[in-house]
Amino acid sequence: MSLRIPIRCMSSSRPPLASIIPKKKTLNRLLFDADSRLAYRKIMPVLSSVYSHLDEPSKIQLPSYTQHEDLMALRSILQNLRSVTNSINKNLVDLENELVEQAAELGNSDAIAMLAFEAVSLKDTLKDDYEYANELIRQLTESKHPLVFKLAGDFAFSKNYHEQAAQYWFQFLELEDKTILASHVYLNLGVYFYHYSKPRPDLTKAKLCLEKAIKYGELDTHIVKAHYYLGQLYSITDPVLSRYHLEVSASRGLQESFPSLGFLELNVFDNIPKALEWFKLGVEANSDISCLVGQFDAHFRARKHTLAMNVLSNLESLKVKLDKVLRNGMNNVPDAYKEIAKSNHVLLSTFFETRKDQIRQLSN
Repeated sequence: MSLRIPIRCMSSSRPPLASIIPKKKTLNRLLFDADSRLAYRKIMPVLSSVYSHLDEPSKIQLPSYTQHEDLMALRSILQNLRSVTNSINKNLVDLENELVEQAAELGNSDAIAMLAFEAVSLKDTLKDDYEYANELIRQLTESKHPLVFKLAGDFAFSKNYHEQAAQYWFQFLELEDKTILASHVYLNLGVYFYHYSKPRPDLTKAKLCLEKAIKYGELDTHIVKAHYYLGQLYSITDPVLSRYHLEVSASRGLQESFPSLGFLELNVFDNIPKALEWFKLGVEANSDISCLVGQFDAHFRARKHTLAMNVLSNLESLKVKLDKVLRNGMNNVPDAYKEIAKSNHVLLSTFFETRKDQIRQLSN
């Protein structure tokens, strides 16, 4: 029982397999950490067979000892490695996708669920494939396969059906509640209670879910986000604990943490040099306007008026540009950046409205 999704990126000249996967020593360690059934010498023929025929999957011939669990374990190792290194290699992504395809063809329920939800989410899926995917999802739901509920929640959330998503995620946790995948679901529920629960956010439940995410997870991108949200939740009640969680997320490169840490150091701990370090990182990483505002506040408080004026000039220039963009109806702004442009404009407008006294003092 399988479903092939036409999402492969065709390439006639792929680099050698050895150039996109870890070296033998590293891969051996990853296989050991993942409790892999197969050792390196048996894994390599599997990877080689799949990789050498990515553009013609019908020619893939897996070694006779290959089981579908082996393929999913390999896919998980490669995916986690890509996440940790924060890199995107299209050949590696293609390899991961084909490992899922092959696992599904060998009957792996997780792989079948993943491909079925991939099919129903794609706009160009053929009608027969769409119906077949829904039938697979129905069968997996009736058999109470855990992953189908997690993926159903993710799909519902992507369509803004937040309450329905939460219901699916709770169904998943009834079946599987103390695994790494469960930690990802706890994060999702934490975000749901933090932002989307009705009639108002439930911060107590958000905190509980986020703490469980950290308890059962590893320090991957999901758990980094859990630390970030806990940092926000503790910012008023326990600034020291808030700083700890935010520093964990910042140390793993989550840029949203930089302004939060900067303002925490500036306004709570009165540590201007440390605040400026975080603000500088935010500005250098992605020209974060919140961090520019933070730099202005920190320089002004430190009586570094020349530096504050330099930042002010930068903020004024940005405001003029965004004013013009909004006046033109954002016609030339890609859809993905329109919300960012609007939020940045609000942030800049708020800055100039609330810092009138400081700006006046600098002008004089």
